[in-house]
Amino acid sequence: MAEPDQPQSSFSAARRWLIGLNVTLKIAAFLAIVVMLNFLAAGHFKRWQWAGDSMLKLSAPTRAVLASLTNDVTVTIFFQPHGENEEIYKLTASLLEEYRSACPNHVRVRTLDYSREDSEARELLNRLRLDAAKEKDFVLVEGRGQTKVMYARDLADYDFSGLVSGRSKYVRRIAFRGELLFTSAIYAVSYGEPAKSYFLTGHGERDPGKPGEDPQTDGGGVSRLAALLKNGLNCDWAKWSLLGTNTLPEDCQLLVIAGPSVAEISPEEMEKINGYLNQGGRLLVLAQNPLETRPDFDPGLNRLLKPWGLALGESYVVDTDKRYQIGRFDFLTGLMNAHPIMNSLMEEDSAIRMSAPRPIFAPPASTVPGAPQVKILAQTSEAGRYGAKDGSFGLLAAVEQGVIPGVSAQRSGTRMVVAGDVDFLDDRNLNTSANYTFADRAMNWLLDRPQLAVAGVPPHPIREYRVYLTRAQSRAVHWLFLGAMPGAVLALGGLVWLRRRN
Repeated sequence: MAEPDQPQSSFSAARRWLIGLNVTLKIAAFLAIVVMLNFLAAGHFKRWQWAGDSMLKLSAPTRAVLASLTNDVTVTIFFQPHGENEEIYKLTASLLEEYRSACPNHVRVRTLDYSREDSEARELLNRLRLDAAKEKDFVLVEGRGQTKVMYARDLADYDFSGLVSGRSKYVRRIAFRGELLFTSAIYAVSYGEPAKSYFLTGHGERDPGKPGEDPQTDGGGVSRLAALLKNGLNCDWAKWSLLGTNTLPEDCQLLVIAGPSVAEISPEEMEKINGYLNQGGRLLVLAQNPLETRPDFDPGLNRLLKPWGLALGESYVVDTDKRYQIGRFDFLTGLMNAHPIMNSLMEEDSAIRMSAPRPIFAPPASTVPGAPQVKILAQTSEAGRYGAKDGSFGLLAAVEQGVIPGVSAQRSGTRMVVAGDVDFLDDRNLNTSANYTFADRAMNWLLDRPQLAVAGVPPHPIREYRVYLTRAQSRAVHWLFLGAMPGAVLALGGLVWLRRRN
């Protein structure tokens, strides 16, 4: 019986070898092109932000600061990535990656997980003298031998209204302030000249804490405000008493009077403060809440403010407009007026949270050359109430006299910011609403800090989306994901199996 014919190959061995060689060369050429394109792209890369309102999109002022860098800046994300601040860590790491990509030659970003890299973490804390700090999650910016530390709690704005009103059991994050703080810190360690500020003591003022220790003190202190000065504005601070023969140091570029509550500022102290102001001093006055002092107590602030055209009310003011009310004494500023301190807040439609503040009264603007220029920065709505009087009352004010543009705070004219409330900038309330942003803008203005680093860098809103389902809808979604979708995949797989079997 004859053997069946064997199928003959279409190509000879030589032909097959040539085809294999051709395919191999084409693959090698393709890989070589890919490698060369990646090599070229490494030095000429381009990133796009597809989301128009992305909180990771760097603003124009930030890009200007990064483009002008000539020194190296190291940013350390000292976080436990999966700890209680996981959301802030993710936003921080993603945003700082944009900084590194925008300026790869001068910005270096690294993450130090202190829960895993214990020895390196201890070494860093020892170097920064933060061994005793209770809070561990922070971002460190270093450059030109200077350091700036920003804690996780300062990287977000919080909304306490739901908790205060009883509508919710949680405090909600409403905005991420990472870009504002990171850009300011990079600018400060790269360009800013250190300044010096002093907190007046001896009259029951709020405690700013102690340098080198954890900035957080009891809830009524102003340690976070002091930390903003030191870490955000490159302005060191110290506590200072004017009692006895003490006078303000020559390097004082900002004096802070944070809520005197137990003793009057003496005439001798007042004379020293006035002498400082008349030489172009800068002053931040925060009045004590009248609910927390004796009814007959007068710290003497009105005697200090009278020559500058301002007066504080004896009692407190509230806002009865439901749109701005938060509690019995707490409310949001209803009206704000154009000023370098307030312009960005007005653009962002932000409001400052106050707590039973003293109203501020100011006369009509003076037309006398050289007279102090008084500006009411924020007011209650028209539904404000001060004793038996109704209307809109001033809450924050700024005074300026003889300021020469482009001249430093130590040699230029006088500037003052006055608030009828100290509680809104204490450790409990600084991070609520737009209070932190106001404090940053106000002290930048007082210190004549260049606005390049902060102007136009608003907090990025954190948006939340809630889906409300009835019990029946929730049950339907439950079975859709646990039954219908897996069942459909199994049924399709079974049909394919049957088809192939047949």
